[in-house]
Amino acid sequence: MIRAAIVGGTGYGGMELLRLLLAHPGVELGALTSRTQTGPVVDDHPHLRGHTDLCFTQDKAVDLAREHDLLFFATPHGVCAKEAADVLAVNDTVKVIDLSGDHRLASAADYQTHYGKPHPHPELLDAAVYGTPECGARDAVRGARLVANPGCHAYASLLALHPLYDAGLVTGRASVFSVTGSSGSGAKPSGGTHHPERFGNFKAYKPLDHQHVPEIERALDRISDVPVAFDFVPHSAPFARGIHVTALVPVESGDEAAAVAAIETHYANEPFVRVLPDGEQPQVRAVAGSNFVDVGVKPGHGTLCVTVAIDNLGKGMAGTAVQNLNIACGLDETAGLMQPGAGL
Repeated sequence: MIRAAIVGGTGYGGMELLRLLLAHPGVELGALTSRTQTGPVVDDHPHLRGHTDLCFTQDKAVDLAREHDLLFFATPHGVCAKEAADVLAVNDTVKVIDLSGDHRLASAADYQTHYGKPHPHPELLDAAVYGTPECGARDAVRGARLVANPGCHAYASLLALHPLYDAGLVTGRASVFSVTGSSGSGAKPSGGTHHPERFGNFKAYKPLDHQHVPEIERALDRISDVPVAFDFVPHSAPFARGIHVTALVPVESGDEAAAVAAIETHYANEPFVRVLPDGEQPQVRAVAGSNFVDVGVKPGHGTLCVTVAIDNLGKGMAGTAVQNLNIACGLDETAGLMQPGAGL
């Protein structure tokens, strides 16, 4: 059994990790920390009553590292950046999976630009493995000690773009439109994210300037023989869970069938990716609450339309984090993750 702890257990990421790990056949959850909560975990997560007797702890991550095999950081940006170095130093076998943006980018300058603060341990940016199993990172994640879990918009976009860049079929600048539910903004409401602002509303935000853009660029640059160029516009939608991406990708006229085949071949043996039959389009409710990815492909004239639906808290966050745990620790990659979406 892998003994794991969650650092930061009151947000949506920690909540979803808790739900998944309590049912995981190969993981024993030893601790769940909070800076603000004490007492039984189920007081904050009532849907888990009868499934756990854990209480929140305010133990420091470095102390938990001495008695656990793996720590998940489901904390705000900046926390893992400060604490991961000490965690990795105190126990030379412990692993860290960071759900924040602290170790996703290639350089300290990029981190400063997109997260508004200097990175306290820039040496770890090179050491971290960007954990995207379906997009070429599986071998790197095996045995990794520090895994940077991808951002939800970033992974949904990569799932649309990666097979085409990997096959060398992209001929120009792609356009990516991503739509996310309100849980992507976190558990703490703000003026632009709480229910009265989201309900019955739809809007773009951070167009062409979202912090997930350099993540996507970095991942695609590693596999592309041509400069990576795309426009990314995220949107806020009035549902709670899910991300829907529409990517319009230029391909050589006449190569549209080859592009469709590249996506089908790339995902043919991926346990969580379902390339839908011709003409069928992904729906967020079909993947909500799961680690599954639905992909739709429609060829045009010199363009491929690729649509992707994931659960932002599942495949976009906690589900991929558990998948990365399975790979990094030598477990069955699908362990604890094969439950289907809720359907509503």
